Amino acid sequence: MKKSMIALSAMALLGSSAVLAASPNVQGGSSNYGKVSPYASNHGTFGGYNSGLDLNGHGSAIDLAGGPINGSNNAIAAGGNGGIMRPVHMGMLPLPIDVAQVWKASASNGSAKFVINSVRQITTLSFAPQFGGLVIGQVADASGTPLAVGSGVYFGEWAPRAAGTPPTNSTNLNMADSGRTVWYVGDNAVQNTPTLTNVTYNVIGIRGVGTAADNLPAAPKLYTGVLTANYGSGSSNTLVGNLSRAGDTSVPISATIYGNGTFRNTAATIEGRFYNNADALAGIYTGGGTAASNIAFGGSRSN
Repeated sequence: MKKSMIALSAMALLGSSAVLAASPNVQGGSSNYGKVSPYASNHGTFGGYNSGLDLNGHGSAIDLAGGPINGSNNAIAAGGNGGIMRPVHMGMLPLPIDVAQVWKASASNGSAKFVINSVRQITTLSFAPQFGGLVIGQVADASGTPLAVGSGVYFGEWAPRAAGTPPTNSTNLNMADSGRTVWYVGDNAVQNTPTLTNVTYNVIGIRGVGTAADNLPAAPKLYTGVLTANYGSGSSNTLVGNLSRAGDTSVPISATIYGNGTFRNTAATIEGRFYNNADALAGIYTGGGTAASNIAFGGSRSN
């Protein structure tokens, strides 16, 4: 009865969160749409029609900025990195439920800045999104502040919540699970690719956060690279470069750029999209053969 009352009280708050203005053109992709589907957020509590993810077939997409990112940041402000996110941190009732453990890290590659939020779900709630293990990379501006809603660019990985009763304190996001999925999504997707002449992007890549002692949520071990784009009359219409990190084989990126703002390679192992008039991009590499080897990447223009 107590659990039912708690659930009903929390559900009564659906729609109580502030609704953000809808973004102009939300688009993204995923390595497994049955696990993670990126589209405009329409969740009852965390909606707004901005960049969202439908997690584990929930049926509605949770707003990334207004949901897990905001909740994580509030929990970290109250309890520090690795703190516990509770309903109150997500704008709900101050219920005594440990929803998730959360972390935040910053990163850079040359002039490009990034913020990375990581979430490890502890408690399963029928009325809340199934966060599972969720790592959200965000393209930031020159000051290191994530791009504002309306121009946000996100990329990362998700895995189902660990079976049983997860501990309150752990860095294991369950990314070794076979259901691990990489994804990307952004608010202001390019619909008509502008002319690009030797345009370079400093990017980072996310893979397997929480699976090794040197790849923890508070300090993820990232891939870095520079991708060069050429598009237009007489151009090769390609995006080329590589992603590399210490101890791993370098991953070549070679894809065709299309006029609708997307890029893809012929084997369909690399896909992505440009955002904000091609000032940023995000995508996924799925050519490693297993879910564990897939990489999500994103970055911003550096010239």
